Amino acid sequence: MHAGCIPVCGNLFHHAVEMLLKGGLAKKRKLSELEKMRHRLKVLWRQFKLDFPDPALERHDKTISLLDKFEAIRYPAAILKSGMGAGAQWSGPAPSVTVRGPGLKTPKQYTIVVSDIDDLVADVFRASSWNPGAFIGTNRAAKQAIKRRNKHANYLTKFP
Repeated sequence: MHAGCIPVCGNLFHHAVEMLLKGGLAKKRKLSELEKMRHRLKVLWRQFKLDFPDPALERHDKTISLLDKFEAIRYPAAILKSGMGAGAQWSGPAPSVTVRGPGLKTPKQYTIVVSDIDDLVADVFRASSWNPGAFIGTNRAAKQAIKRRNKHANYLTKFP
């Protein structure tokens, strides 16, 4: 993200949240059912909230919606055809930087707010009753990255 590779980090955040949601859903559903949901975060999120009902999870609907857009740029054809606007930051509303060619309409906007994703991840771990430290492991570089400007760092990196 710091290098300005917004499409890449957005797609990686999308993939990480997808795997986390599927991991939670796998506690109660067959893998064939999860496979049918494919990479659609909105679908996975709706099903996750059904399996782990907690009204507080609704606060993450916007984060899921913003991340879900990144599936569309998994392959660069959409960006090359229509351009993209992208913005990312650690907290608060992300600024948008528009990249487009001459004669193109205003492109679709993609936004990453890392603190919102951190909040989502912490709440998914809590709802799933997982120990995040056991999931994340002991890799020092990973733990260092998780601890950067993350108010959930102690919870997410505490090993059993």
